[in-house]
Amino acid sequence: MSLTKQEVISKIERVYSGSYNIIKHEENEAGLIMEADFHIHTENYFLSKRATLYKMDSNEYVYVFYYPNLTLDLFNNAVDMAYELGFEKINPGPDHRSSYIVAEFLCDTYDNDALSALKKYRRRKSFQFSLHGWMEMHTVLIDLGTESVTTNGDGRLSGKFLKSVLHPKKRRGIRLFK
Repeated sequence: MSLTKQEVISKIERVYSGSYNIIKHEENEAGLIMEADFHIHTENYFLSKRATLYKMDSNEYVYVFYYPNLTLDLFNNAVDMAYELGFEKINPGPDHRSSYIVAEFLCDTYDNDALSALKKYRRRKSFQFSLHGWMEMHTVLIDLGTESVTTNGDGRLSGKFLKSVLHPKKRRGIRLFK
């Protein structure tokens, strides 16, 4: 019951298309096949909109890469590209809460040093001592052969989400009669 590369990409695209702005790319040597941007603005006020208690903006920028064999050089280049593309979209200010940049890697095989670098990868930045929010980088690897999902420490929730996308649990309906 192994999924093909195209089936995994279409599942990821279908899930992200509900809330994210998606940009698809043609396959090239850079490996970037899809971008997905998510923005949310929240504000709370007391009695009138003039009495605003707070405003918050949160963002997530997802970059999906495909490589037949993920090497350490390809990983480093792709993570740097995702960071540069995502960081230029961040607009820190008094209303900015958080921004997450997610680099998702789909691959048939991978080198052990690339997997080790992915697990250890950590990049964070706070703006104005976190008064203007923060940025965090998540890395996720999806092995198409085994359909396993591996993440860095910050990307645990992204990995859990992708596991639920690849292997949805069948929900049991309520049975009134046997």
